Amino acid sequence: MTKRNITQADLNLLTVLDVLLAEQNVTRAGDRLGLTQSAVSRILGRLRATLGDPLFVRTSRGLTPTERALAIAGPLRQNIESLERLFLERPRFDPTTVKRRFRVAAVDYAQVTLLAPLLRRLSTDAPQAEFEVRQPSLESEHDLDAGVLDILIMPQQASAPGVVWTPLYHDGYTCVVWKKNSVRSLTPARFAAMEHILVAPRERAGGIVDEVLKESGLARRVAVQIPTFLLLPHVLIATQRIATIPTGMAAELLRMHPLKIVKSPVQIPGFTMSQGWHEIHRHDPGHRWLREVLAREAAKNNSDRAGRSK
Repeated sequence: MTKRNITQADLNLLTVLDVLLAEQNVTRAGDRLGLTQSAVSRILGRLRATLGDPLFVRTSRGLTPTERALAIAGPLRQNIESLERLFLERPRFDPTTVKRRFRVAAVDYAQVTLLAPLLRRLSTDAPQAEFEVRQPSLESEHDLDAGVLDILIMPQQASAPGVVWTPLYHDGYTCVVWKKNSVRSLTPARFAAMEHILVAPRERAGGIVDEVLKESGLARRVAVQIPTFLLLPHVLIATQRIATIPTGMAAELLRMHPLKIVKSPVQIPGFTMSQGWHEIHRHDPGHRWLREVLAREAAKNNSDRAGRSK
């Protein structure tokens, strides 16, 4: 006898067999399946040929299953129920019990103002979850596509198909100096003439401050360029330098270091921080939870910032 491979079988036939076993009547089986009596009869013929058994014989009681059909009935029903659960039931996600590692790449401003308070809270809300935070890189979008990075947090950029950007919050820029710096108010010309500190993770290609000053025919001198905000207070304190940084980051640094805010003499456009993620995770309940808690934390930060500004 020739052996048949599972790939040669039409597994849809098994659904019909399951209903026939339950109804033991071609007409009723067709009604349940939305098929005509003749269509069910043809499928039964294919099932007989596939399984090498009559499966049903006609008796005074109607269609009676053969021993082969009865042997199949139990395992077939169990497997169909398993497939129904697989395809129809969405897995539940419980953050209090989840054991999963989430990988997030975020600019250090978002690490401090958004991720730090969120991760403190998640130590209680998701105690068994693990979080890996890294700096964005040129490979971050590829990592999203490959599934080895869950979320990328930074201002939205042009991206490959499949990468989805959702806004988190808007922020502006603030000028900060050492608390003992004698400067009180600035003109655009005096602002441009000061020694500036630029926070830029990669090689400098100009920034929003340079663009704004250029419109007024001015240019600044960047005396120090550093890769993260962690270093900023240490190169700003006890100097006459100035740094133009996101307002949220300025609030964090002023809480911990002897710095003060100086009003910018030029209008600097703000920016929107967004979370980027790949379509492959759209229906992943754990990933959806992470996106939602990030959005809620961002909304809370927005609300707190608005309250402090009143």
